[in-house]
Amino acid sequence: MYWIFIFLFFVFLWQVHRNATYISESLSDYGLKFFLGLVSCIIPTGFLLAKLNQINQPVSWGLCVNLIAFLFYILFKQLANNHHFKVRAGVQSFRRKLAHNWQQQPLLNKWSLGFLFAGVAVTAVINLLISLVTFPNEWDSMTGHLVKCAFYLQNGNMDRLQGTTWTIDFYPNSLPTLQIFFYHVLGEKGFKIIHYLSYWIFALASYGITYKVSKNFTASLFTGLITALLPTALIQATTTETDIVLTAYLGCLVYFMFAFKQKPTPLNLVLISTIAGVWIGHKVTFLLIAPAALVVAVYTVLLKKEFYKNINFFLISFMLSIAIYVLPTGYIGNVKEVGQFRLGSLSAPPIVMKWHGVEDYTTQEKLKNMGLNITRYSSDFFNLDGLRSTNLGKKINDAFRVVPDKFFGNFNIEGDRFTVVSSFSFSHPIRFYIERPYWGIISFGMVLPVLILLLYRSVRYYRTLETIEKSMLVLAAAATLHFLSLCYSAPYDPIKARYFLNMAVWCMPLLASFHLLTAKKGWQFWGVFCSFLITVSAICSILFTRIHPVFEDKNIFNMTRLEQLTLARPDIYEAYKKFDDLVPKNAVVALGTQQEHEDFEYPLWGEDFTRRLIPIHPFRSRLKPIPAEAQYLFYSKGVLPYEEGDIALGQGDTHHDTPVEESTFFLRKLNTETTNTPKP
Repeated sequence: MYWIFIFLFFVFLWQVHRNATYISESLSDYGLKFFLGLVSCIIPTGFLLAKLNQINQPVSWGLCVNLIAFLFYILFKQLANNHHFKVRAGVQSFRRKLAHNWQQQPLLNKWSLGFLFAGVAVTAVINLLISLVTFPNEWDSMTGHLVKCAFYLQNGNMDRLQGTTWTIDFYPNSLPTLQIFFYHVLGEKGFKIIHYLSYWIFALASYGITYKVSKNFTASLFTGLITALLPTALIQATTTETDIVLTAYLGCLVYFMFAFKQKPTPLNLVLISTIAGVWIGHKVTFLLIAPAALVVAVYTVLLKKEFYKNINFFLISFMLSIAIYVLPTGYIGNVKEVGQFRLGSLSAPPIVMKWHGVEDYTTQEKLKNMGLNITRYSSDFFNLDGLRSTNLGKKINDAFRVVPDKFFGNFNIEGDRFTVVSSFSFSHPIRFYIERPYWGIISFGMVLPVLILLLYRSVRYYRTLETIEKSMLVLAAAATLHFLSLCYSAPYDPIKARYFLNMAVWCMPLLASFHLLTAKKGWQFWGVFCSFLITVSAICSILFTRIHPVFEDKNIFNMTRLEQLTLARPDIYEAYKKFDDLVPKNAVVALGTQQEHEDFEYPLWGEDFTRRLIPIHPFRSRLKPIPAEAQYLFYSKGVLPYEEGDIALGQGDTHHDTPVEESTFFLRKLNTETTNTPKP
């Protein structure tokens, strides 16, 4: 059956390719529309198969995605002129443009582009290698994101699970459809395909948006290369975090909005509607981006008279997109479970929103939180991220931080006021920045000078601004709104650095202005310096992460799968190894794991996902009876009392080197002929 699915998979890829070539005009345009074709077919397939209890059947996936791809082909035939775009011709055209523009560049610009090209080539090879040899192992995936996928594969559907961790039930189901589809293609490592692909689409969208705005090939290439070297993007490319995918969707949305500004056709309206539905259904944090997106939408779409000529068509296509990509993703179920409609209840239970949200803050508290966050996050951006992941880079960054520390220290921002996970500190006692970096010198060395220059020109020459400058100002306004939205919406959280990746969609195209300024020698030299540092920082970002160790004695090339899965919580390895040795691969196991400690559940399914796991300790709920079919009970200390005969699997938290306590685990062999009721 697997080979039948693989055949259907390649037919699906051909169909998406055919659809994309039918509506594309350039190579970058083709790449973005190919990506949209993939996700827009796979996501509704997952929702449909979940209703039919077929989500664990790969052939069903293969048949359904092909059917939806064919329906899109019928739609495009009604809306688009057949451009007969040829990928080979697009590649040849790109090569000619590259050769011609390279010859036109001054020497220092060639050095800048050379460093960036080298950086992208090296990081591409390293990240591809990491993707091929590593298993997904970041914290959130081991407790929530991939636990959802494993339960869905086990059960054949996406029904609510009453999982141990709140993210299992409350995170939207859009992303799991993509992860499960690619799991059927490549197995466990396929969970990461959509994230790795999203990284490249994000860079391509930055190039495409910049070209729509500037009409300058070299400036657009410069922007795309820098985008591909953002430390936060590189780190997320090889994980199963959600934000890199959301960023790819946002990049496509902005690109199609600027495409509509240039060509206000019904086809572009359909593309905007489709990607908007996909984006909204992915994660509720789209609400934090919505004000910024609206600013760009007004400039690119709502000011075009052709939009109002086709407004009924747009509304119909947009509502269909909401029905297909948003309503089935789980938002409605979340609100029903909470029992009242609040923005927070779309994504999390009330207790979680008390930790991570501001809905229950007074107006004064909201303003204080926002003020602190503006200063705290601004301070975080003034770091040589990527570079400081190394010992030498950390010393260089500490020397660089003398002035920022003195400046930001005047605002009394340290401490645990309005914080989550870890308090804000200039000394960064818990090094989240290695796995959650910001942008390095790109932010304060390139984006910030461009923003200042744009503001200056908009004030002094507001009557004579060119179209490119107006577009840049709109993007700058969107970036500002986005930043303020993130500062307002939640207490300070050091791991939220990944949220600012979305903001890069507005900021990266601004770098076209930076490149256009390099006619002046001073800017050229600064561009060379920044490009060199960006390249070094990018390589350091991915070579010195703790979740993918490369140079340690125990590294990604000699670690076992289980060692990789438990790398973020090293004290639990022995317990999980003992569990794997004692419990048969096809056993039914009741899970009494501890939500407060965020116990890892994903490794318990085993290498082939053949064990059946049943959670009995739902988030913030009473213990459930041990099901009659359970053969083993795996539980954490504090969830169930120890009974004679239970096997202690490990010593618990002995090193105290993680943000929360690591549990002590026990295993109980059950009498499968009777139902066991736990004693809390």
